[in-house]
Amino acid sequence: MNIVVVMPTYNEVENIGRMIDILAGKEFPLIKNHKMMLLVVDDKSPDGTGKVVTEMMSKYKSVYLLEGDKQGLGVAFTRGFAHAMDKLKADAVMEMDADFQHDPADVKRFVAEFDNGADYILGSRFIKGGSIPKDWGLYRTFLSVVGNLFIRSVLWLWDVHDLTTGYRLARVDGFINKIDFSKILSKSYAYKIHLLYEMRHRGAKIVEIPIKFVSREKGWSKMDGDDFFESLKVVIKIRLRSLFS
Repeated sequence: MNIVVVMPTYNEVENIGRMIDILAGKEFPLIKNHKMMLLVVDDKSPDGTGKVVTEMMSKYKSVYLLEGDKQGLGVAFTRGFAHAMDKLKADAVMEMDADFQHDPADVKRFVAEFDNGADYILGSRFIKGGSIPKDWGLYRTFLSVVGNLFIRSVLWLWDVHDLTTGYRLARVDGFINKIDFSKILSKSYAYKIHLLYEMRHRGAKIVEIPIKFVSREKGWSKMDGDDFFESLKVVIKIRLRSLFS
């Protein structure tokens, strides 16, 4: 099958070249039974991220670039999903960050679960074997742990432990290609919660695998405090929509 890693970027010039070398040069060749591709979705980064990707495309035939205006993480991912399905004929799409907070060596573990019949594989920080950075402050740790508990309770998703993880693989046929992304309630980080809810609503077999989420080595985090509160609003909207639809 065609599996496309969709990777949004904005000012990731310090990371993207090394990430491409590791994914396309080392990790993808280890996965023998599928065609692996990397689609970098760059929001016209002023630091030259797109230029680096273009240069790497001449080195690796599995790397593609999709450029567009900066409209939010959710928009970048959905734009990437559409391109992956329409142009790259993706059978599965992965969500992954370019900043090495997601270990590229884990990609083959996601694919293995896909081969075992899972429709939606989540890289979980909150199951046995998973972890969050030790240098996270008490406030950020509190927001992450309590925020996930709140989401699980409101949406009745008690069997899922990490609803905000950004490391995921989703089956296209019958799932991603059936979702109307124009109705997703967030253009930013909170889209992940709504997407998970939509996948569950469609009967996806959801599997969590443990990941060790680490701090960025280079560059700056794109997440800010507003994303947490937007996530809470999205959760409440989803719940209300489910009650009155």
